[in-house]
Amino acid sequence: MAMNTEELKSNFDEQLATTEKQISELEANLNKAREYRTKLLGGLETLQLLNGESTEESTATPEETLAE
Repeated sequence: MAMNTEELKSNFDEQLATTEKQISELEANLNKAREYRTKLLGGLETLQLLNGESTEESTATPEETLAE
């Protein structure tokens, strides 16, 4: 049984709406993950400062330290 063009259009519109919603949710989650990463990097920098390390003196950047 073949779909007519109206059914196909309706199906594609539904799929497009679903995909756009998923993209929005994924972008929101990505932004939250980036914010969390920034907080973690700030925490690492704070720990370095508390340990008497200058951020300029440290050979490892917070990103490198986080990767370890």
